[in-house]
Amino acid sequence: MSFFGLEIGKKAIMTNQSALTVTGHNIANTSTTGYSRQVAGLVTTTPLHAPSLTGNNRIGQVGTGVDIDAIYRVRDALVDKQIRYENQFGGYWDEVQSTLARMEVIVNEPTSQGLREVMDQFWQAWEELANSPESTAVRAVLAERGGALTDAFQHTYKQLQTLREDLNLNVKVKVDEINSLGQQISELNLKILTIKNSGKRPNDLEDKRDLLLDQLSEIVNIDTKFDEYGSVNVRIGNRYLVQGMDMYNLDTLRDNEGMYMVVWEADKVRTQITSGQIGAYLDARGRTSLPQEKEPSQYKEIVPQMMEELNSLAKTIIIKTNDIHETGFSLNNQTTTADGTGFFAMPADPVDQFINWAEFIQVADAIANDSKNIAAAAEPTWGLVNSVITQTNAGDGKNALLIAQLKQDLNIADSSVTTGAVTVTPNADISFSVVYAGAKNNITVTGAVYSDLTGMAAAIQSEINAVNPNWGITVGVDGGSLNFSSSDVNFNGISDLIINGSNVGSFQNLMIHSVTADDYWRSVVADLGVEQQEATRMNDNQALVIAELVDKRDSISGVSIDEEGTNIVKFQNAYNASARFITTIDEMLDVLISRTGVVGR
Repeated sequence: MSFFGLEIGKKAIMTNQSALTVTGHNIANTSTTGYSRQVAGLVTTTPLHAPSLTGNNRIGQVGTGVDIDAIYRVRDALVDKQIRYENQFGGYWDEVQSTLARMEVIVNEPTSQGLREVMDQFWQAWEELANSPESTAVRAVLAERGGALTDAFQHTYKQLQTLREDLNLNVKVKVDEINSLGQQISELNLKILTIKNSGKRPNDLEDKRDLLLDQLSEIVNIDTKFDEYGSVNVRIGNRYLVQGMDMYNLDTLRDNEGMYMVVWEADKVRTQITSGQIGAYLDARGRTSLPQEKEPSQYKEIVPQMMEELNSLAKTIIIKTNDIHETGFSLNNQTTTADGTGFFAMPADPVDQFINWAEFIQVADAIANDSKNIAAAAEPTWGLVNSVITQTNAGDGKNALLIAQLKQDLNIADSSVTTGAVTVTPNADISFSVVYAGAKNNITVTGAVYSDLTGMAAAIQSEINAVNPNWGITVGVDGGSLNFSSSDVNFNGISDLIINGSNVGSFQNLMIHSVTADDYWRSVVADLGVEQQEATRMNDNQALVIAELVDKRDSISGVSIDEEGTNIVKFQNAYNASARFITTIDEMLDVLISRTGVVGR
């Protein structure tokens, strides 16, 4: 029995020494990110039957000591899953809120440096010119205010464009990061499987893998599932990023503007990304022009929508101002015919095909070079005096007043777009899309009989009415072009007009309707403010949810110095007692060996 006593003591010493090592490992990793507390699983060893002189086992089984069956990692898989689920929304709203905050800085409203203030000064300059059409100083101020307006539009548009490009680059960076994290996870799967096959527990490696999964869940929407071998499978959408030891990389495709679409590297199929940081970048940046994109866009188009609204405002100001300015007379016009020139320059492309008005807007060169070319008068300023062409007045200012009143113009007009010149191929099939309320509706005209542009317009009109008469679209002929108009402001234009296999192009109506330019911009800025407040609220709420879950996980898996200090004392005392136990057994054996048989010598 003494032999068993020594063995029990030896096991106790070795076990408590190992438990102290585990405790020290916990203390050493108190501040290590992703570390989970480990505990030594103490179990009794297999007991023995005690021998008996009578053959009866009167005292039952005799214990043989203690051992460690495994070193366990304290972790709650359900809490981990909840954290990873919430992480993807936390990462999403954090980046959306950051993007909207940058947009607020770009818009810079309401301040004296914002676009609204510059527009007010522009309209005010026209009022002053209406009162003093003879003043070259007032004309010079108007030209300068016009230049300031164009600079404000161009600067704001350029900043939004730069923001979109930055978001696009972030998409590429995050794709590379996803691939890197996925590769590390697949490598850890292999190491963990190897160690588990040897009968051991790879606790620290599993901690590292869980930390990588947490980081990945902030970037993109993932779904994780552990198999019976201890490997984790990671999916994005309906496809695997990591499956056991196999890793499937993501890749990017670029459209003609350099915008990246996230695809699977193997077959270039578009990746189903719905949340996470990269989901926020895609929502803010908007869709690409690649054919795999869905119609209508599945993204929120945060930055592109603001750019489109800025273009609509710029186009409206340019077209409305020029329409009136073309009917007026400048101080340099010595004829009885209106100048017919615009205050702002016009693009060379057809108006309904041109989009980037805010980037293009500029004062016409003739006016920038000579402010006397501003057509402020509604009547000729020159006439015949004694058969000599003479400046008869300095202008009546009526035309300038009409332009100044555009500030209060509700812009009530039909939505109308006109194509470029159309070549008629008799009875050819026609396909196009009606863009209504932002949605794209594909239409095909087949089997129509026509021989000229009027017949073509009638065939298109018939098909549109058959699809949806409530759009109220009228198709007409304008010279050698087709004109699409509607009294419904939800009509946004025509895209992908293909006649006889030739794509005529896309035609958009970007003009604002039923609102003044000033109120329109106020509404755009107000919407941005509301979106920013909502994003901030969602981001704060998500941060609270994640913080609560992390606190819950820390209460389970985190290392407590006080608890580990108690364990040190406990295992140290057990170690000391085990050593004392062995000493006692040794003393008993010494007495037995050294003193037995002394009597009678």
